[in-house]
Amino acid sequence: MTPEWEKLAVAAKGTVKVAYWDTEQTGRRPALLGEVKGTPTIRMYVPKKKQGTSNRQKVVLDYNFERKAKDMKQFVDQNMPNYAEPVRGDLTAFADKATRHGLPQVLLFTSKARTSSLTKYLSTDFRRRLLLAEIYPTAKNKDLMKAYGVTEDNLPVLLVLSDDSEEPIRYDGTDFTRRKLHSFLSKHALKEEVALKKKEREKEEKKEEAKKEKIKVEL
Repeated sequence: MTPEWEKLAVAAKGTVKVAYWDTEQTGRRPALLGEVKGTPTIRMYVPKKKQGTSNRQKVVLDYNFERKAKDMKQFVDQNMPNYAEPVRGDLTAFADKATRHGLPQVLLFTSKARTSSLTKYLSTDFRRRLLLAEIYPTAKNKDLMKAYGVTEDNLPVLLVLSDDSEEPIRYDGTDFTRRKLHSFLSKHALKEEVALKKKEREKEEKKEEAKKEKIKVEL
């Protein structure tokens, strides 16, 4: 188990914290871990959404599948929080939401068929400090890609729509790494989180619940 766990830690580094608790060591087990009936027990702790800016309360997800690094990484990726806004041909709804909350707008033109763990991480870390749109290279998004000078050959492309400039600010790095993307977005994100109104918060919660149900079906 240990080699596979270490592989998972390496694969998830920078996006998810991977840790372990030795049941044979002395000392009281952290309350967060809950009841442990057998070992090894593998769990994922995801922050609850109904707690403002706090991350203390967690949703506990037990892992009951193959104990291989590849399978555990898939489980982790699927259950990571995701606040990226999928765009299908039109930026109107995305732009309206960003304007309504006073959030900077960021466009990610991606080559991936699904939201990556890195994108989920960034959308979560910058949640309520910017709004991230994820744009897939589909027929519906063809005109949108053309409008921003994006082709399938130069994906991925990350743009920040600026009020101070007619031209979007483009991430010009050659590597789409967590550290470099985080540094770039930090320059354009709000310093403080904006508070969502009650109706918007409830809408986000329902959206998240729908995502969880979809994941359960896929698993």
